[in-house]
Amino acid sequence: MGKVKAFIVGVSNYSIPDATDLSLCLTDIVEMKNALHYGLKVEERDIATLGSSGCVTREVFMLTLSEFTESVDENDVIMFYFSGHGATSDDNHYLIFSDGCLNIQDIIEYFEKMPAKSKVVFLDCCYSGGFSVKGTAKFNMEETVAEFQGRGCAVFASSSSNQVSYGRPDNPISIFTGFLCDALQDKYIISKGKVSLYDIQKLVRLYLEIWSRKNPDKQQYPIFKTNVGGTIFFKVQEYVPFCTARIFEEHDEFIIYDVKPIHIGMSKRYATRVILKNPFSLAEIAKISVEVKDIVSGVEVHTNRISKNRLLGQRANIVQVYFGRDESDMLRHNFLCRTTWVDDNQDKNWWYRVDGTNTFIINDVHFDIYPYYERLKIFAEDNTGTKEHVIGSTRAVLSGMITCAEKVISLFNAFKNKLLTEDELFERTVAPILEIDSLYSQSLNLPLPPTEIPIYEWNRDCMCLFDTIYDFTLYYSKELRGKRTSEDLRFVTEMAIERYYSDLERLRKTEAALGLN
Repeated sequence: MGKVKAFIVGVSNYSIPDATDLSLCLTDIVEMKNALHYGLKVEERDIATLGSSGCVTREVFMLTLSEFTESVDENDVIMFYFSGHGATSDDNHYLIFSDGCLNIQDIIEYFEKMPAKSKVVFLDCCYSGGFSVKGTAKFNMEETVAEFQGRGCAVFASSSSNQVSYGRPDNPISIFTGFLCDALQDKYIISKGKVSLYDIQKLVRLYLEIWSRKNPDKQQYPIFKTNVGGTIFFKVQEYVPFCTARIFEEHDEFIIYDVKPIHIGMSKRYATRVILKNPFSLAEIAKISVEVKDIVSGVEVHTNRISKNRLLGQRANIVQVYFGRDESDMLRHNFLCRTTWVDDNQDKNWWYRVDGTNTFIINDVHFDIYPYYERLKIFAEDNTGTKEHVIGSTRAVLSGMITCAEKVISLFNAFKNKLLTEDELFERTVAPILEIDSLYSQSLNLPLPPTEIPIYEWNRDCMCLFDTIYDFTLYYSKELRGKRTSEDLRFVTEMAIERYYSDLERLRKTEAALGLN
């Protein structure tokens, strides 16, 4: 991503009939500049501000906009903010400047044509929701996720096409702008050093929903429309991920491939994958299991700092060892058996329960045998494709799945914008849901990836994304209608959309590791 550049406009003084001066717009542009600088870390030199004197004519606006456009790079994220009067006439909607008006749609189309990859428009004025953006995002199988994600234009308006926008009664600032500035600087929506446009608009919606419930005579519902691929992420702080220790030890008879922490509360638990170098008997595996348990019980592997601080220095309470014959077994999670050891503080009757067939105890070691190991290994060998075949066939499904996901999200946004009723949403999602269902079935029959870590991880993340997109079929589906309340449907859909954006971002990273960028 390039730089984030912003153009902030506030019109406070008017010289045209029926347009009263708006002193709060002076506050709006100051607060918006501060929010972008301190919240999204936009450099001050990259923020152009117009309206500090109160007066902004159409000519000055267009001239300044033209100068701003000249500084734009194709990888930049462009943000435009307007605060002032808005008006509607003959189904057209306008931004009012000191000496006249400009059509909102013309301005949006101007930004859509800008060379920058990502464009965001914020409109805080009356009747600002009467606009459109062109289409929905489509993913071409020939492009990369990095090229797709964040490309397009998003517009977030303070009110619907028939609503006025208000100022706060206790503060000289517009309601929408105040909530937007709060969201831009909210620390609780930062994830891994970034905030997303999706989370920003979601938080502003929540604030305005609460406001409207408390002020029924001044209801104001924002409008968000976008054709951006995925969402736009803004890096706002340095992120240093917690590094989980990697345990890899080679011994004469076995290799400890890794140790995964599965701690719960004050219980220190490890799942260990082990490659056997020879075809050992179960009694010999029992001996190896004890040796592995003794090694693993004293290691320190944690998923986060909280877990590390809580359990540091404590020996493991539970160790489960998964045995396979080679690295392909480790990657595909296909194991001969699993052994389990627990300390005296655990319920051994529960952990060591047996059925005499696939679960039993040998030399005081509890075994769980996986009887389909050989069949699964043969199946994997027979169904593994070449790197080129796996990439090509998976990307064909990927392009369709992502495009359908964007259609569903667009329809859901229209529903939240109150442009579709819930009944209409159920009807309109039929086609993309059917397409997702068909593509998901295709994904289950794709060739398995070779056991090379970059392509294996890329394929894994593609499958994870497919699972998330398939969840869209479980909510606004006509067949499942009536199974959830309207509030629950909206909540689970929002959660699925957040997972979709997160999965897309993770896929972008593994795609780069595979060399597809």
